Amino acid sequence: MPALTEAGVTPRPVTLAPKEHHAKTSPMDTSAYGNSLRQYSGSIQSMFNSVSERYDLLSSFLSFGRDQFWRRALARRLMAKDYPGSYLDLATGSGEQLLAIRSMWPSVELTGMDFSAPMLNVAKEKLAKQGCSEGVRLVLGDVYKPPFEQSSFDSVSISFGLRNLPDRPALYREVKKLLKPGGRFLILELFFDSRNFLAPVHRFHLATVSPWLAGRFFYSQGKAYDYLSQSIIDFPHPAVIMDELEEAGFQGLDHQTYTFHSAMLVWGHKPINGA
Repeated sequence: MPALTEAGVTPRPVTLAPKEHHAKTSPMDTSAYGNSLRQYSGSIQSMFNSVSERYDLLSSFLSFGRDQFWRRALARRLMAKDYPGSYLDLATGSGEQLLAIRSMWPSVELTGMDFSAPMLNVAKEKLAKQGCSEGVRLVLGDVYKPPFEQSSFDSVSISFGLRNLPDRPALYREVKKLLKPGGRFLILELFFDSRNFLAPVHRFHLATVSPWLAGRFFYSQGKAYDYLSQSIIDFPHPAVIMDELEEAGFQGLDHQTYTFHSAMLVWGHKPINGA
């Protein structure tokens, strides 16, 4: 199968063969990218295109090497209303969340969507190398305009991608449309809790260690990883995300934090009546 490219891609799934935040805040400060949402999204897309080959390595640095544990925690909370279950991972990147799901749910129908073709190519190669390509779709698309029918998925997740989106409420609306009635939405994300007793260590890791490693080992992509570190520091606490989801109409909201409050898993479901 040829590599995915941005040019000429139709909005159809591509099937692979065998700071502190205690109150509601604006989704993200986009001033560094100008007032245009399109300009901001294009800047983020270009950044991920440029770091696709080495993204997994620095993600491991940012997460203290615990990202695989957290991904499995998300996988355990998936909901499958109808066997074998249909699952969508938004901002799927290099496919790590898809692999975590496949290891626990070998029969579930998997779809991963991302706006970066280079990242999807990394995911395609990784899935094929591990013998997990069959039954997996990789889709090049926009989370604000997902190319899927409404009520298509039992569960939808986004792992380490929400902090890169400038309009969280818009994403919540789209996810709610895509979920079957009673389907589950799961958010896995990194954040910084200044109230934690290890906050000084965590901030030093994010603000100093990770950018230094990026500059030393990733050279021209160093500034991209500066952004990734800062986006973690700026991301809201779980309570804020749960408030946003409740306002968007999700029910049964709950959350769990991991590794000294450095990661959150938030989940909730679309109302049974589909409202």
